Amino acid sequence: MAKLLKPLIVALLVLCVLSLSLGIVLFAKREELRGRADRFQESVVRIAEKLHVENLDVAALEDYNRMRAPLAQVAAVADNTYESLQNTKADLEKTRNELESVQQQLAAVQSELQDAKEQIAALNSQLEAKEVELAQAQARIQQLQDDKALLEREVEDTRQELAQAQDKARDLEDQVTALEHTVRDLEARLGERIAAAVPRGLSGNVLIVNRPWNFVVVDLGSDDGLVPNIELLVHRGDRLVGKVRVSTVRDSFSVAEIVRDWERLPIQEGDRVLY
Repeated sequence: MAKLLKPLIVALLVLCVLSLSLGIVLFAKREELRGRADRFQESVVRIAEKLHVENLDVAALEDYNRMRAPLAQVAAVADNTYESLQNTKADLEKTRNELESVQQQLAAVQSELQDAKEQIAALNSQLEAKEVELAQAQARIQQLQDDKALLEREVEDTRQELAQAQDKARDLEDQVTALEHTVRDLEARLGERIAAAVPRGLSGNVLIVNRPWNFVVVDLGSDDGLVPNIELLVHRGDRLVGKVRVSTVRDSFSVAEIVRDWERLPIQEGDRVLY
């Protein structure tokens, strides 16, 4: 009997030791699981706070049978947040594309703006040059207007002087006409007296004939009693050739003008002249 109890006691002791060891292990596992559960709860709470989950039942997270509801609540908010993030990502991508397009447009507009500024600068330079030219032209125009006004005054003065000169010229023409009548009368009287003084039958010869200038030179002069304005008949043998009028008289020769109306034949050197 004692021999049978001894193995049972040993077995019981072994079972006790095993039970104690298992209890110790289970206690350690329990503490580890409790630590994990606490860390899990803290993690869920932090996630819920970051996701802004409202009305989260934190106490239910401590009970395994009750934690499904708050976890589902956090998961739903997480899903919504993820979807929102995806939408936001799409919006950001769209916005990024739009931003790139706008930046490209901005670069193009800035380039056009720079070109426009350069064109404006060039046009401003041209405008300044044109304004200088305009000022110079206006100055020239003013000078020309002043010169024109001066010339107009001079023209008016000249017109007045011309009118006065024309009046004076008409008066002088009248005086000349009257004097010409007087001269003709005096010449007629003088011619009659001179003609009476020239001896009748005075004759000579034609020395030179100048047809282009319409004059002849005869060998009669003041020594022979010849005077100006005397008309001499020109003969060639028994034929009357024409008539000449004495214009200049020297001592031994005279110059006489050919009277065209009386010219019947061309006068030649050697023809006789007769008064």
